[in-house]
Amino acid sequence: MELRNVIVFSLGASRYAVELRWVREVVTLGFVTAVPTAPAVLGGVCNLHGSILPVLDVGALLDQLAGPPPRQGDGALVLDIEGLICAFRVDQVDHVASLHESSATGDANVVDAGGRSLVLLVGVAAERPNA
Repeated sequence: MELRNVIVFSLGASRYAVELRWVREVVTLGFVTAVPTAPAVLGGVCNLHGSILPVLDVGALLDQLAGPPPRQGDGALVLDIEGLICAFRVDQVDHVASLHESSATGDANVVDAGGRSLVLLVGVAAERPNA
């Protein structure tokens, strides 16, 4: 099993992981503007260091129910995936860890110290050519 260096975060009652190599910074969102007619995955946009940053909804990204819209003061992980910069709204950053990849499912998962499987966001999809 391969080890992945990840940041583990909570969103609602769910916990997820993102590989550290894609995380640029952890921030508190400024004013978030909704984008009319945007797909559900785009929760809104905000100004971060003078650049417009799309804030994505993890639930909608995973074909689940979209969460509440991001608002000023919410936490977020800013990701830089091969030059594509975006943010995931988070309720709480839990910890940074080296976790084993789960081979039990075909999905991209890692297993935490308690033996629970966490969805690994971004990591595997970004590695696939032409993904």
